[in-house]
Amino acid sequence: MNDTVSRIGSALRSAALALGLGIGLAGAASAADIVVTIDKVAALDKIDPAGQADFFARVTIAGETFKTERIRKADIILPNWVFRKKVPAGIHTVKVEIFDKDVLSKDDLIDINRVDGKRDLDFRINTRTCRVLDFSQGLRCRERIRRSGTEKRKAEITFRVDVRR
Repeated sequence: MNDTVSRIGSALRSAALALGLGIGLAGAASAADIVVTIDKVAALDKIDPAGQADFFARVTIAGETFKTERIRKADIILPNWVFRKKVPAGIHTVKVEIFDKDVLSKDDLIDINRVDGKRDLDFRINTRTCRVLDFSQGLRCRERIRRSGTEKRKAEITFRVDVRR
């Protein structure tokens, strides 16, 4: 009898250990990095009355905000800015903003959204399906996305969104 109880206890401990490892591995596999890469920003009109633009970006991924250094005096830039955040599996929000740095006044938010009165880009990414949501067409990860504004101080932005596990 004691031998049977001992074998059952050993089997239960082994099963619990295996189950615990399985849960740990599943949890690690469900985390992912959301990566936003801005490839190009091009002024479509006069951004800075004093000369060329001094662009910088602010990107918010799942509530965490990242900001770049400015690139001075260039109306077209190829910055290759990369923003990355580790998130649990699911749907997460992303916000992309482009600014013109001003020394003597408030930085100008550049219009990169074709919707009137909305200058930034807000969208969601599903890390399970690798789909970029909230644009008029269905987009997948790694697709080049190009958007431009229609109001004063407008620019065109080209960027990509990816999910890495």
